[in-house]
Amino acid sequence: MENNNLDNLTKFEEDESISMADLLGPETKMGLSRGQILDVVIVAETDDGFMVDLGMKSEGIIPKSEFENNEIPKELAVGATVKVFVKNAVGRIQLSYREVLEKQAWDKVEEIFKNKQTIKGTIKKSIKGGFIVDVGVNAFLHISQVDTSFVNNPEKYIGKIFEFAITEFDRYDKKITLSRRKLLEDEKRAKREQMFATLTEGQILDGTVKKIIPSAAFVDLGGVDGFLHIGELAWYKVKKVEDILHVGQIVRVQISKIDKENEKISLSMKQLAVNPWDSAGEKYIAGLIMKGKVTSIMPYGAFVELEKGVEGLLPVAEYAWNDAEHLFKSEVKEGQEIEVKIVSCDKETKKISLSVKQMKPNPWEETARHYVPGTKVKGIVKNITPFGAFVKLPEGVEGLIHISDFSWFKTTKFPEDFLKKGQEVEVVVLSVNTQNEKIALSLKHLTEDPYKKYKLGTTVKGKVVRVAEFGVFIEVEPKIEVLIKRTELSFENKIGELPKEGEEIEAKIIKADLRERKLEASIKKFEKAQEKELIKQFSSNDEKPTLGDILQEEE
Repeated sequence: MENNNLDNLTKFEEDESISMADLLGPETKMGLSRGQILDVVIVAETDDGFMVDLGMKSEGIIPKSEFENNEIPKELAVGATVKVFVKNAVGRIQLSYREVLEKQAWDKVEEIFKNKQTIKGTIKKSIKGGFIVDVGVNAFLHISQVDTSFVNNPEKYIGKIFEFAITEFDRYDKKITLSRRKLLEDEKRAKREQMFATLTEGQILDGTVKKIIPSAAFVDLGGVDGFLHIGELAWYKVKKVEDILHVGQIVRVQISKIDKENEKISLSMKQLAVNPWDSAGEKYIAGLIMKGKVTSIMPYGAFVELEKGVEGLLPVAEYAWNDAEHLFKSEVKEGQEIEVKIVSCDKETKKISLSVKQMKPNPWEETARHYVPGTKVKGIVKNITPFGAFVKLPEGVEGLIHISDFSWFKTTKFPEDFLKKGQEVEVVVLSVNTQNEKIALSLKHLTEDPYKKYKLGTTVKGKVVRVAEFGVFIEVEPKIEVLIKRTELSFENKIGELPKEGEEIEAKIIKADLRERKLEASIKKFEKAQEKELIKQFSSNDEKPTLGDILQEEE
């Protein structure tokens, strides 16, 4: 203190304008000191500020410059008693009303923060990353904390008054951070808890459509959102949620499920309407013919709407008796009105089978009368597959020539080697199955099975076409070969030599497997038969030849 007075004395020597009060320090005028708060009376208003009476013929000033944008508090008026903060007690006394207000505000904010209360404030302006909020003093509000959703237009919050939670308070650094979002979320959480405590499954209530997504809508039930799936909008198939609902619409719903642990509520609208399937069993009886609308087409058939909420399936095979797949693809269109016949209705599984072809006479019954097994008929090859060929007959039905019925001699691997698509061909009917709508046809049965004539004991003659270690094969007619095993060669073949290719041989059939198309013959059996025949002839002749005569005849 002594040093400060010496410094002031030095300044006084240099500048005579410094008063004695200045030299005596901060508590020289009326015992005032910087930081004091006084009750004063405003005695006059000037362009610079408000003059106040301090007593002892002393005056001080509250400068107008301490208020931003010249926004003077209304309570500052001539004759009013106000509290002021002493900023300078040396020389001309300077006072501050703003600092009194700020101190009061800081005290208030600190008290609110300590008691974990909320505070009301006005959003003054937008700054980078958030807002400045006036709560008596300036506080910061991050943009993410002004609302519960993303903020696209910060300007719409300017000038608005809200309640805030104080999330951070530091008086020394003069730092206050606020959050409105926390209060909104706390309020929402409280409402949810209250709602979940009162809601029950099966309860019916009104809600407001809050948001729509492709598969569902979220409905605000008054503080808690419910999930309304597209499948729960109506008993009939809804393609788009927007076809029935729009945001802001008030709807009546029923709570179908509550998951309190995960705070999820499932809703339904269709449960409040009559289920058309309840009476489907009595309404859609087998044999009934009615009209419907094709709602969707699948590879296996078409779904036909018989009434709102009730659909039946028309399989491709039930569209026509013949050429069903082609006719179905070319004629059935989505949105088309179509006449159908009810085949069956199961209301438990919610399935109705439909048919178009059963409204017309069954050509297969006529086919069975016309095409008895063994009938020869001409038709057009419609399609060739790895397992055979489909032939369209005059009545419009199609029959199948299985690959095994192309030839008597061997099973071909390539049906197209025999037939071409569009070719007219004569076939034999093997069988007609009206129940399964199938006709078995044959090419090979146009001729008699050539293997049938080769019965056991039949004598055959042919040339050797192949020689193998175990025997030889002789061709008895084109495409028919007979095996003669080594053990069945001639009795005279003592050394077991095999015949040569091209050599002509006669033998007797000893094995005939018509299913496997295999024939075996024996030279030994043939020779033995020849020997028996000679002996028979010899014994029946009156003049019995001698053994020499017989041998001479053989030569």
